[in-house]
Amino acid sequence: MPTLIKKANLHSDILNVSSNQIGKYILLPGDPARVPFLAGPFEGAHEEARKWTHVTYTGLLDGQKVSVVSTGMGCPAMATTLEELIRLGAHTFIRVGTSGTIQRKTDPSDLIITWAAARDERTSLRYQPMSFPAVADVEVTTALMDAAHDLSFGYQVGISQSKDAFYGEHDPLGMIASHALLEKQKIFERSGLLCSEMEVSTLFVISAVRSVRAGGIMMLGGSKPQTLENITRVCTHALKYLIHRDMESQRG
Repeated sequence: MPTLIKKANLHSDILNVSSNQIGKYILLPGDPARVPFLAGPFEGAHEEARKWTHVTYTGLLDGQKVSVVSTGMGCPAMATTLEELIRLGAHTFIRVGTSGTIQRKTDPSDLIITWAAARDERTSLRYQPMSFPAVADVEVTTALMDAAHDLSFGYQVGISQSKDAFYGEHDPLGMIASHALLEKQKIFERSGLLCSEMEVSTLFVISAVRSVRAGGIMMLGGSKPQTLENITRVCTHALKYLIHRDMESQRG
């Protein structure tokens, strides 16, 4: 568990939210429309703030204040949102996203828990050189795995590609650098990367730099209602695991 630092009641102009309006444990979807759904299992979940692509809902989970905050799309948006939330006192983050499939045999109904990411973007270079790995926190990743297993949902654990250009993957033939993009896709597939998304590498690198913890879980393809329900249940259970383990650690 990260070291808890008592914060004054600070305010983020970017998120339009104050430190007393958010929890220490936060889910990070990209899409603002998913925020109310992900916060649905929280006791007393309600909207705290709304600005640009950032929507914040907060409620209680086993007596602990928890939040869902939308980041918008891409690593720059993730970096800004994460930095603001860390400054407000949050210490545990789970990226809840949608990703494209890299492995052809992957079951599209499976959830993908990302323990690391290929840094195929440039935002994280502002924090660490490319030789620094983008790796998730072990406790958060384990909590996600335990939750998916206990709920009997199909899941895989592996490495994602975090990229800057959405259409570089979805329409590589329409790009000037089409040959290089197609070759990169082949290399990632042969190397065993599971999925392609646009945020977690920066999330993992900044979390390491700022001494907080983070993990990631992805839906493949479009967010079908059942898959969204499954990922919501997994994230809720994972947060409960982390809250209980942190409480036991503090008592110990």
